Amino acid sequence: MRLRRLICICGVVASYGATTAHGADAIVVTLGGRIKEYFVVADQKSAAPTEDLNTAGMFNDVRVSLEGKTVLDNGISVRVYTRFNAVGRKARDVDEAYVDINSTLGRLRIGEKSGTNTSIIGDPVPEAFLTVDEEIIGDALKPRTGIALRDGFTFKRFTGNALGFSLQSPEVLGFRLGAAYHPTLSSAIGLLDKNRNPHNAFDLSAGYDGDFGGGNFRLAGGYFHVASRIGGNDGVSAWNLAAGLAYGGWEASAAYIKSSPANGQQERAWTVGGLYGIGPFKLSAGYRSAKRRLITGGAFLEHVDRTTLQAAYKLGPGISVGLAGFYADQKDALGLTWDSGGALTGVKIDF
Repeated sequence: MRLRRLICICGVVASYGATTAHGADAIVVTLGGRIKEYFVVADQKSAAPTEDLNTAGMFNDVRVSLEGKTVLDNGISVRVYTRFNAVGRKARDVDEAYVDINSTLGRLRIGEKSGTNTSIIGDPVPEAFLTVDEEIIGDALKPRTGIALRDGFTFKRFTGNALGFSLQSPEVLGFRLGAAYHPTLSSAIGLLDKNRNPHNAFDLSAGYDGDFGGGNFRLAGGYFHVASRIGGNDGVSAWNLAAGLAYGGWEASAAYIKSSPANGQQERAWTVGGLYGIGPFKLSAGYRSAKRRLITGGAFLEHVDRTTLQAAYKLGPGISVGLAGFYADQKDALGLTWDSGGALTGVKIDF
């Protein structure tokens, strides 16, 4: 059975190179990156007597990327992409590193981390200034629950920086299909011990993009599963849905995810948001809610609500400044509430 599975996987990879290529365009190398700097002022409750949280803080996101592209004479394009964390506190500085092979069959990505679910859904809701890479609770406010908030509405919340590969179909009549596989959810490399690691994570996703008079809409969703370590209960199954529409300068979208871990700590989350843009100005509003039950049938639920209002102004190509106000209400497993709010401002530069 294992040999049969390996033969099938190798067959998919080999089909991308079935047509002999005798030449290629010159490889084009591009340097890019982004710098995001944020200053925060917030009022949040401290856990006395062990904490005394300051009212001001900063966070940033600085990354540098290298991209190489070429097209073979059989029409297959090859793209290599590497992105580094220029400012970070992690032992590994490489944020992304993968190879894309594009043909009439679709896109094969080797070294995948995020998965096709993330690329098909994109940002769950439109935001004027912040993006899915920034998370207010965690970057600006202290988390008081174990609810997954960063990348909370796509399957990247499970795979993190684990290596894998994915296959995404070309768009046909507005439809796209995608599948991804990660041997494990950890950053382990090489063969792994299934007695110690959750293993064989896969996800299937689909999306549809359509048009209507003066606007467009999109629908997407997927299913994720990873097996528990042998004798353990750290596996998880999940599914999600996302929908959005755009008309003129208006955008609105919503997303929902349900996570069912083997340990019984079920989690549900939903979000809704809207954006209006005119010229260099953008305004947006968003709301999200998430709940997690720590013990099956337990009396208390962990609960997080968060509201954001954002404004941004584009100074020039790739340069934006913005302002955001936010309010969050967190309830931990003991029933204690932690309400907090504040504002942030900053600058974003993409090059």
